Amino acid sequence: MALAPILLLDGGLGTTLKDDFDAADDHPLWSSHLLLSDPGTLQRAQTAFARAGADVILSATYQASFEGFARTSTSSLSSSSSSSSTSAHAEAQGLGREEAATLMRSAVDMAVRAGEERGDRESREGKGDDEGRNVAVVALSLGAYGATMVPSQEYSGRYDAGHRSAGQLRDWHLDRLRVFTTHAATWRAVSYVAFETLPLLAEIEAVRAAMHLACGEVEDKRFWISCVFAGEQRALPDGSAVRDAVRAMLGTKAGLATPYAIGLNCTAVAKVTDLLVDFERAVASLVDAGEVHAWPALVLYPDGTDGEVYNTSTRMWERTDGGTRSAEQSWDQQLFNIVRRTREKELWSAILVGGCCKTGPRHIRALRARIDTLSV
Repeated sequence: MALAPILLLDGGLGTTLKDDFDAADDHPLWSSHLLLSDPGTLQRAQTAFARAGADVILSATYQASFEGFARTSTSSLSSSSSSSSTSAHAEAQGLGREEAATLMRSAVDMAVRAGEERGDRESREGKGDDEGRNVAVVALSLGAYGATMVPSQEYSGRYDAGHRSAGQLRDWHLDRLRVFTTHAATWRAVSYVAFETLPLLAEIEAVRAAMHLACGEVEDKRFWISCVFAGEQRALPDGSAVRDAVRAMLGTKAGLATPYAIGLNCTAVAKVTDLLVDFERAVASLVDAGEVHAWPALVLYPDGTDGEVYNTSTRMWERTDGGTRSAEQSWDQQLFNIVRRTREKELWSAILVGGCCKTGPRHIRALRARIDTLSV
């Protein structure tokens, strides 16, 4: 059996914008706000990941939502028009659905341009394919519903009453997903759809249902589901065990699309090894029982934090007592060791690996160098 291919994802866009580009992160839309306020800086940040060697660039849409743009004032973005009645209306009302949808789709175009920069660099360095182009592809980033709440609740799963059931969450995700599926050029530019940082079993079912409905209307796309494992427990924020999360991700049920990849993100790297044991046991159990016919791909993009915890109320990273990272190993070394050992087991059909919060282009460049030492 051939060893699983490895695709390198980019890193944490929001924290990179703050740490490396001095961009404000005090808006509920986070990095998506720069689609409106500072697209040039956003483009530079994503291009930096492509030039660091990422194979996949995630769009700046993780926290994008109609609700978030509706709460967004445009008055401070154009001093020349701030006194007009149109601007005053925009300030009071925020952005409407059509304007919000256009901005969300522009994030895909931006990720495409960033990916092309990787091809340009490799062509100059003689590392491209026969045509001199080895571009990074685009993953449409779609965060949990909780990521759009104020304060954000994807780490807790404490959702409002209108977004708790699988049906309610399906409808919400489908509404946002159709921003992209109903625009042919945008949908063609997407290679993967990433449902990220999901804290609830109900939301796992919801995104599978949304993909089933959306892709019944347009070209099918590979998608992944990654969950968050906050704190010290090896469980979802709603208390569900990994085996239950995996069953929700892969179990056969009418009306649910099957993901190409499953895994985790926005989780401390020190927890990944133990969580992977749980994931592999759960998938093996489903395969042995005949409920799943083949192993999916694995997606891993843990945080680069070392003792810092994000406070959703203050929107600040706060350091706790001590770090968890080995003094002898960097983040990229730890993650590379996990990937290498996992690949040698010859279980997963592919491995997608990258970084989440507090991982920037330098982390991805270092991980790229290590991955390139592995045999194909």
